[in-house]
Amino acid sequence: TVARGLHGPAFVNHPGKADTLKSATLSSDKSATRCTMLMMGSTSSILICITATDALLISTAPKTLAQKHHATSITAYAIPSRRASLSWAATLGASPLLDLLSAASAATPDLRPVLVLGASGGTGLECVNYLVARSRKCIAATRTGEFTFAAASSKLVTVVKGDVTNRRSLEALPWSQVSAVIYAASASRQSEAKATSNAVAVDRDGVISCAELCIANEVPRMVLVSSGGVSKPKSAVYLFLNTFANGIMDAKIAGENAMRKLFVEAGLVEKGVGYTVVRPGGLTRDAGLGVSAVELNQGDDKSGRIARADVAAICVESLASHAAFDTTFECYYADTAKGLGDVMASNAKAVGAGVKTEATAYASGFERRADNWPGIFEGLKRDVV
Repeated sequence: TVARGLHGPAFVNHPGKADTLKSATLSSDKSATRCTMLMMGSTSSILICITATDALLISTAPKTLAQKHHATSITAYAIPSRRASLSWAATLGASPLLDLLSAASAATPDLRPVLVLGASGGTGLECVNYLVARSRKCIAATRTGEFTFAAASSKLVTVVKGDVTNRRSLEALPWSQVSAVIYAASASRQSEAKATSNAVAVDRDGVISCAELCIANEVPRMVLVSSGGVSKPKSAVYLFLNTFANGIMDAKIAGENAMRKLFVEAGLVEKGVGYTVVRPGGLTRDAGLGVSAVELNQGDDKSGRIARADVAAICVESLASHAAFDTTFECYYADTAKGLGDVMASNAKAVGAGVKTEATAYASGFERRADNWPGIFEGLKRDVV
């Protein structure tokens, strides 16, 4: 029997044996819901309900607990969207369930535009280009409201003014109309822009404001483009960039940490509201090499070089990945990988003198490689805040 209550706990008593598939109809005041019960071996069960509004209700419970009550009892929780169901399932660590939900999510992708903040910068522009190349709608937000690049002629691109250093400017953006936000803005090194576009204003305060607005408007995903080495204040990378870019690394790590704490708010995971922090190595303007050349890592003890085009690909492709939900990771080309103590010299020699990098043999144990974008995110550790 299935109890009424799409918007609260519902209980299912299923006397069937393991590895059986049962269906039932759940009634509510708003719609009839087709429910499928999948018995996963002898240890747990899954209830999947697809409503008229495409919501999913899912649950797992140990069968030993259910048998204690003389029935296979499963608690089902109302989850507002398919995207939300993925993030909820990720907390369970159940790969069969995640595969099942990923397929459901792929069937009904969120086609709302992606908001790119810092769209006129190097990485932001590549994000816009990548979205357009994949026929995705994009809102390109720049500090001045000007966007004089080829992508501006695309019918998929809407250009708006969005100054991350100005809270009112950010609040005016169409947050409720977007499926995700990519924060690609970073402090300008141009002297005429430093008065308003400094590291604290952009890489810390702007990130915090963006996170607050994403949460308030329940934007499914915020992707933050940060920097490799940002969590290692004694590393040569951190010290160099922090000194010559006006405290940018201090601001970036402060922004990262504050953003993660905001997303800890109760109920966000259940709503499918989360983030992804991407920490690229040394950025180049070369053509992208594609996913097979990329290595992801966690722990912030290795870095290398990577084209902005591939960083953009990572940002956009991570939006559809349940495995990238609430994660922080580094990215670089595998054949340029070096420890943080050696990466600056390695990058300088490669870019300045064309010296081929000999990748380090050191392995952190958290490296991720794949020949496709969905696969490279699989196995990432979720952040613990």
